[in-house]
Amino acid sequence: MTVSVKGAWGRVAALLLIVGLLAGPVGTHVYWALGGTWGLHQATSTGIRLVAVLVIVLLVAAVAVVLARVGLWQQAFVSDRAIRFFAWALAGVFLLETVASFTWSREYEWWLYGPASGVLALLALIVAGSGDARPHLRGPRGTLPVH
Repeated sequence: MTVSVKGAWGRVAALLLIVGLLAGPVGTHVYWALGGTWGLHQATSTGIRLVAVLVIVLLVAAVAVVLARVGLWQQAFVSDRAIRFFAWALAGVFLLETVASFTWSREYEWWLYGPASGVLALLALIVAGSGDARPHLRGPRGTLPVH
């Protein structure tokens, strides 16, 4: 099995993206879910904790999508097309977060969230663009060979 340069860069970007997601957004949301208040505009409430837990679940799903996109996790539940869509959606979310951090959040921690989101967006774009872009065409399952 040969690994293309594009595939190798995609895997490196995927591993960096996963580390970045776990160290940044997942870590921050775990902190908020446990009652931390740094980076929040108000004291931690039950609603903030519930949203933090929901975001943690979504970020864990994003890590699974990244692993599946670059071929480090072979799964059978979600189609390649859906994985490709979610990989591009992840890149789009972090691009929007980057823009929002530099435009709407000037009075809060924009100096941290903006650049961090930009790096995650760049890595997510590399991951989304990696992998096999061609659709996999398979015949119907269980067909008999024609003689």
